[in-house]
Amino acid sequence: MELSDRIRTIRKARGWSQAALAERLKMTSLTSTRWESGERKPDFVALLAFAAVTGASISWLENEEGPMWADGEHRQASMDEIFLDRPLIVGAATCGPGGEVQDPGPDSSRYALRHDFATRILQRCGGGKEEDLFFLLCRGESMMPTILDKEIVLLNAAMKIRMEPKNNGIYLVRRSPEDSEARVKRVRVDQGRGEMILASDNRSYPTVTVDLDGAALHQLILGRVVWVGRYLLDTDPPEEDW
Repeated sequence: MELSDRIRTIRKARGWSQAALAERLKMTSLTSTRWESGERKPDFVALLAFAAVTGASISWLENEEGPMWADGEHRQASMDEIFLDRPLIVGAATCGPGGEVQDPGPDSSRYALRHDFATRILQRCGGGKEEDLFFLLCRGESMMPTILDKEIVLLNAAMKIRMEPKNNGIYLVRRSPEDSEARVKRVRVDQGRGEMILASDNRSYPTVTVDLDGAALHQLILGRVVWVGRYLLDTDPPEEDW
């Protein structure tokens, strides 16, 4: 069978219409129709989501190898079990006086990432919970070329991460507990001198030294940037360059 036939076979075995499948996968019915007609093939991430939602074996879906169902049975996972939904924050608008990064609420823009990806990120950067992850919209050119203007990054706001910064790591910081503006900078803390040095990857921006003056690190360091994603929508060349 072709992949399109295997997708149709699984859907019918579940007793779902194309619309019902599309609703579970948070996609349009047209996409489901195109998958089954062979007009369009799901990429690997979409195929993984299809397998998780339907309980199908990914090996059977890809190559028709082994049993049709994962673990030999009809096992189903909801989209909430697969994907983690986290809010997008802008600047320090959601940071409280103690430096807490707060969820801006259900009306904010939100992005999804896989739970397994979130787990790997948290393990690699030193800890925290899924609730400590936030998407952050960065503005300005001070961290180019590492982070571009209007780029979206993933922030880990766990208290442990903020209290134990890694020298030369990239963090969301402010210069004092009363500072209303937060900035993404490389950070180096010198506890002996009671100083925090903020550096930009764009060397045309000067290095700034902040006197800790008895302030707790978690009041100044709001989270660590642990992943960078990139919009391509604003990078098309102007028409005269074509």
